[in-house]
Order: sequence, then C-alpha cells, then structure tokens
Amino acid sequence: MMKFRNLLILGTAISMLVLPSCHKKDKEEKSDPYLDGKLTFSIPDFVLTGETFTLVPTGASNPTTGNVGYSWTSSWLSARDTTKKETGTGDGSWTVTMPLEVGTYSITSNAFATGYTPLSAYQEFCVVDPTVDVTITKAGYQIDSTTFKDPRDGMTYYLATTGGNVWMQNNLSYKEYGVSYGYSTAVDPIFGKLYTWNEAIKACPDGWHLPSDADFVALTGTEAGRGETIYGAAGSLMADAYFLGNKMWTYWPDVKITNNSKFSALPIGYAIDQGDTHKYVGIDSYAVFWTSDEDGESALYRYIYVDKDNLFSAKGSKDYFRASVRCVKD
Repeated sequence: MMKFRNLLILGTAISMLVLPSCHKKDKEEKSDPYLDGKLTFSIPDFVLTGETFTLVPTGASNPTTGNVGYSWTSSWLSARDTTKKETGTGDGSWTVTMPLEVGTYSITSNAFATGYTPLSAYQEFCVVDPTVDVTITKAGYQIDSTTFKDPRDGMTYYLATTGGNVWMQNNLSYKEYGVSYGYSTAVDPIFGKLYTWNEAIKACPDGWHLPSDADFVALTGTEAGRGETIYGAAGSLMADAYFLGNKMWTYWPDVKITNNSKFSALPIGYAIDQGDTHKYVGIDSYAVFWTSDEDGESALYRYIYVDKDNLFSAKGSKDYFRASVRCVKD
C-alpha cells in the first residue's frame, strides 16, 4: 500500500486502573483454541469507484470437522454479512461493490466454528477515479488546452509544448505493454504503466516517440551533456500534486516545486522483474523515465529523487528494469 498517508496511532495505557483478580475460577478459565491455518483473501491495492469484486476466503480449517463459516465486514457498510454457516454449503465468497466516493477503505473476513476462536483477515485499499482532479489533484494537467486520444485504446493524454517539443504530460498507459503498479489496473490511467526499455521503445503511438536524453536536457533549458546530472532542475519538472488529499512529493524544504516545464512528474517509482513477479520500488520517492539512448544491454533513464533538486541519470537493463514512459511528438 502506498505511503501517501501518514497515520497517527494513539494508545492510552489503562492497566494501572484495573486491579488483578485473585479468584481461582478466573485462573482456571481458558480461551477456545484457534482454527487451523491462516485466513486470507485477495483484493487489489487500488480499485475503481463502483467496481464489483467476488472475494474468496481461503486458508482456515476446523481441526475437528473441517467445517467453518464465514462473515464479512467493511468500513463503509454497517451490517455484517454472513456468507456461509458452519454446516452450510459453498465457499463463503462475498460479492461486494466498491463505494462511489474515492478514499481509503478496508474489508475484514472472519472464519468461525463452534468451540473455536475465529480467524480474521484484514485488507486496506484505495478506491480511485481516473477523472482529472478527483483522485489526484493539482497535477498540472490542462495547462495547455490540447489533448491527444490514442486511437489504439482510446486513452487521453494532456499535452504541453515545452523545451522545443510537444510532450505528453501524463505517463503512458498503453494496455498492450507494461505492467500495472501493484498489479492494480485501476490506476493505469492515473499512474501510467511501467515498461521495460524493450517495450518502451515501441509503446508510443504513431506520430510519437520515446524521448532521447537530449530531449530531457532541452526540457530543463540547460546545455548538459548526455547522462550528466542537471542540478536545480527537479522543482521545475515536478507537479505539486495530491493523492486522495495527501501530498505526493514530501520532505522538500529546500526545493520550490513550480512545474514550470509543465512536465508534471509524479512519484510513481519503478519496478524490477523477478521471474513471473515484479518488485515495485520507490512509490512516493522516485519519478523514473526511459530515454531512447542505448548502451549495449542497458539503456539510459532519467529520474528525480524525493530529497534532491536534481535530474539524475542512470542505466538500467533493457529486459527487466521497468520505468514510466512519456512520449514526444515527431
């Protein structure tokens, strides 16, 4: 789950106000044993408003009979929903529709059986809406009125003329390539997808291309060489954006975020392929973008890090390092 929220948990100790009991009966009382296993269910970290899911509980079992019942609660519905009695049929799955308001919500699943302490599983997630200025606000889009609709999948991108080029202001989310952040397709239109270089070089629509390192240098209005760090440039590239009301670029006491370049960079992070899975790194800390510049088995990317006012460069594997993509008009 993303770290855009800072949660303050207050605990008050009251044990000194409660006197210990000396009754023998209390000492002999024992709690019921727990059901076997670990209860789990799966829901993405990000879901769309009004989206419907069927959640299937797994992992809990009754060591005596094998039978368990299931119930569900959520942070936005007042009633508990029992989907299976202990001796009933079915798998206890729960079909639920997400709220229509964006925000952070939670769901709890409970497995129960007579004579046993129930098992619970809890998941928190974000309900999002890809409409501009709903989930993410102050992203800097629509500074120019021009938009481009990708004819391949209908995705809309906001455009800005800057650094001598026409740039897409939001990250590419072409469905045929790349992976979704946290395996959550709901945020593709908001975050864009993360691509290997081999995908990125062919992902832009006709009439657009992956920018070169020189294009990024021109964007900053400097004369830096290929791959050189561009000092003092990050603030002009960053959007002072908020995700569900929480500031995305934080801990910048010495950097003024102006977005003067109209680039509107968001801290989406990057990913590394690990076999059939992906390791997601740097959400709320890094904005990372591929360039078209190659170097053998690697390619050059440009990135911003949360506590430095610089545009850095580094090299990543063409095959398993994943970054965001911006497209530039031919």
